[in-house]
Amino acid sequence: MKDLPKLTRLDRRVLAELQRNCRLSNQEIADRVGSSASSVWRRIRTMEDAGVIDGFQVSVTAEALGYAEVIMVYVSLSKHSGSGVDAFTELVQNEPQVLECYAVTGDHDFVLKVVAEDMRAFYRFLEDTLMNKDYIDRTSSTVVMNKIKESRTIPV
Repeated sequence: MKDLPKLTRLDRRVLAELQRNCRLSNQEIADRVGSSASSVWRRIRTMEDAGVIDGFQVSVTAEALGYAEVIMVYVSLSKHSGSGVDAFTELVQNEPQVLECYAVTGDHDFVLKVVAEDMRAFYRFLEDTLMNKDYIDRTSSTVVMNKIKESRTIPV
């Protein structure tokens, strides 16, 4: 990772506003943080170039697109060599139903956040995507019953 720049109080205020609503104009952000639009624009570009800001995105409700289930899948690999990890990494990178993947400590090697239309679709995902790979030893799953909190906002 790059050396990240030291963020000023104003940079942090700009980040807070962007995280609340990334569709604000530079002028709207400037008005909220007490700066000029050109200064806000330069700060945003500098933070993008430095990797502090890694993108802008729209948040979509999974249910609106027909994904009624969210499942946390715990994966243990049978091959911890480079090729097993590389194959697994490529698999999850190319699988659109996998929203997030984390390498973890404990009883499993990875945790996936997966969406599915229903439980039958999730079972097909398990069979077709994970269970037939020789580098995957075992999986276990936890079905999310209710979302209590979900945030992409990083405290600034």
